[in-house]
Amino acid sequence: MQTVFSHIIQKRFSGVNEDVATDALSFLIDNYDGANNSIQKLLTSIVPEMPPLIFKTQQAEGSIRPDMWGYEDATPRVLIENKFWAGLTDNQPVAYLKKLASCPQPSTLLFIAPAAREHTLWRELCRRLLDANISFTEAESSSGVAHTMGTELGPMLAIATWSSVIALLEQECINNPAAIGDLAQLKALCLAADLDAYLPLSSEVLTDQRTPALIMQLFNIVQSATDLAVSENVVYVKDLRPQASWDRTGRYVRLSGPNGLVTWFGVHFVLWKQTGETPFWLYFHDGFYRNAKQIRQLIEPWAKINNQLIADINNGDLAVGLAVPYQTEKSEVIRVLVDKIAEIGNIVEALEPLPADISKVSSEEDNNE
Repeated sequence: MQTVFSHIIQKRFSGVNEDVATDALSFLIDNYDGANNSIQKLLTSIVPEMPPLIFKTQQAEGSIRPDMWGYEDATPRVLIENKFWAGLTDNQPVAYLKKLASCPQPSTLLFIAPAAREHTLWRELCRRLLDANISFTEAESSSGVAHTMGTELGPMLAIATWSSVIALLEQECINNPAAIGDLAQLKALCLAADLDAYLPLSSEVLTDQRTPALIMQLFNIVQSATDLAVSENVVYVKDLRPQASWDRTGRYVRLSGPNGLVTWFGVHFVLWKQTGETPFWLYFHDGFYRNAKQIRQLIEPWAKINNQLIADINNGDLAVGLAVPYQTEKSEVIRVLVDKIAEIGNIVEALEPLPADISKVSSEEDNNE
């Protein structure tokens, strides 16, 4: 359901959806007891000892600027970060957790995000904690909370979805027509912020030269990684072709080893958009020259240990995300990609060898696109 409010935001201010949603949520909490009660109940379901809180928005302190602060008197106890599709900042979640750890406990860092982003956001939060050598223990989540963990720093970390938060607000405000009317505006904004919704092309988007520069940089990384992998006998490309379509751009390569396994390596835009994790993927077709289920059984333990994403495609194909480090030189990104392809190549050597008719594989693969 679209409203005047959501229409105007998406048409003129879609780049600030998170800020608008934060202001709308803050308005509801400040003006309606039912909305305030529902947020308090959500937080006490994560930490039963959480005291009553007063909420403030968009306050910066040091290197952090959470969307919402929850105070007990003048003491921060809760930080809330409202997300749609924007990525995490460099300070999230580690700097936020460290801030809360310096405050009296218990405390909570809560992310609110679309249901479609719930799992990928949780994976990224876990990965960042591991990278910062912060141990954590996942806990049982209450109704309305998608994921919960305790951290060695002290604060809890949790994710709730917009749909679950709005459902709690509706339940508490059911007898208040004014609150329900205002809540409908926030609900419409959340629906309008759907990642697949068409947004009018703005001059800022069309004239931002960083976008094509990024895409070309990604393609260059794929080519450079392929060249390095060939020089190190990690893959072979003889008689195999580059392949591009509307959803992906890359090329077929043959993993070294006795089994003749051919895979596709490149930038997969659909999987990148769906997972929000990495643009770089290895893609294994099912039922043509190898059963993807066999490949998954071999790769899955490695992927779990190394926090690499595996995606099952509707047609039975299999894709493995190749995560790369942030804020590093191009040479290191290429090195990481080649090393991961080599690791996967070593893992799938356990498969039975296949006939090495590379040109036939390449030709038939292209015809299947």
